[in-house]
Amino acid sequence: MIMTSELKQSRIVKLAQTGNASFSAFRANRNDYGGLFSPIMGFDDFRLSTDVFGPHQHRHMSALSYLFDDSAPYHNQDSMGNDLTITTGSLLWTWAGSGVTHHEFPEVDGTKIHGLQLFLEIPTATRNLPPKSILIPVEEMPVRKEDGVKIKVVMGSTADLVNRVKTPENITFLDINMEEGKSFQHTMPAHWNGTIYLLTGTLDVEIPIGEPVLSSNDTLAIGCSDVDTQITFKAQANSHLLFISGSPIRA
Repeated sequence: MIMTSELKQSRIVKLAQTGNASFSAFRANRNDYGGLFSPIMGFDDFRLSTDVFGPHQHRHMSALSYLFDDSAPYHNQDSMGNDLTITTGSLLWTWAGSGVTHHEFPEVDGTKIHGLQLFLEIPTATRNLPPKSILIPVEEMPVRKEDGVKIKVVMGSTADLVNRVKTPENITFLDINMEEGKSFQHTMPAHWNGTIYLLTGTLDVEIPIGEPVLSSNDTLAIGCSDVDTQITFKAQANSHLLFISGSPIRA
């Protein structure tokens, strides 16, 4: 018999939009998820149209920039010497380590950027190593479309759909679109945490300890199980969601 009593879930957190015409974001903060958010520190589902932040530094963490399908290209420059374009649908992982300065801005000022800025913890033992960056082009992200469900593996894997790009930490990042009435199953490894973010739609999340229902801009974190956890996503309406999971970072 499979034991699932150790699985825990956070409360459902609805993200509020903040900002203005130049920059706005639905922002998630790790303090809201009962200790189940790690390795995520926080994220912004953001929109901008101009150079908002200028050059700035990160240290002892990772900053990931992922662009949605409705985004214009985004440009990145950093103190490692990188000068590149993050194309629509692609992701750049800036592993800051001992410290890096980077600068991201629209390729063409005034064009609309829509992305996820994801901040991840990194293990204490490696935090002072030199920085590095990994670009994962959209062309290297496996996609499966069948029976009203589109799964894009930004990083990691689900079942036999595997992204082969090696990343600094082992993270699974799925971008999923489902038509009303459709469902999708994913198995999260034992001891991992997972966060669900529903951008649009209405979604049932069937897990061994319940079946929470999410609406647009809701988030939910689960974890702490000592066995693999099967998660079934069921769309009550056309839905677009992200699922991000990994091993929590221990202090």
